[in-house]
Amino acid sequence: MPSEIREPAYPVPGDLDDERFRWLFDYWRARHRDGKLPGREHIDPLDFPQLLGRLYLVEVVREGGRLRFWFRLWGSRIRGIFGHDHTGHWLEEIAAPGTLADIEAALSACTLEARPFFWRRPMMVESAEYAATRRLVLPLAADGKTVDMLLGLIIEDWRELPSQM
Repeated sequence: MPSEIREPAYPVPGDLDDERFRWLFDYWRARHRDGKLPGREHIDPLDFPQLLGRLYLVEVVREGGRLRFWFRLWGSRIRGIFGHDHTGHWLEEIAAPGTLADIEAALSACTLEARPFFWRRPMMVESAEYAATRRLVLPLAADGKTVDMLLGLIIEDWRELPSQM
């Protein structure tokens, strides 16, 4: 990555330990220009084909003083983790029971604060394989300032299998 990247003005979580999170985070930071956020047009999926199945893209819709989140893309790998495709749906249509407020708060914080958001969520759907997911959400802004899209990366935490005695 270019050496002119300055340290971010926001904390970088210690849990951002997976190289895929770090790579996407550094890629996003490298696309900032003159202190402005990158827009969707600055992100080229051909630069990271290895991550495509784990990515999601959310359009931020401002409606009557309220933020709404429309899933424009939901990667094939994360579709496999959750068992369904969120592409073409509003957040409130697809959130698992009891999760809407937390997910909406995370996406809203990323949008309103114009900074990355990272968190770990336990699996809310029955899964024999996965205990949780870790998520990185990066703000994008066509005008460099007002967040209008969110780029997310999801990596699953595998459930530990009981040891065989």
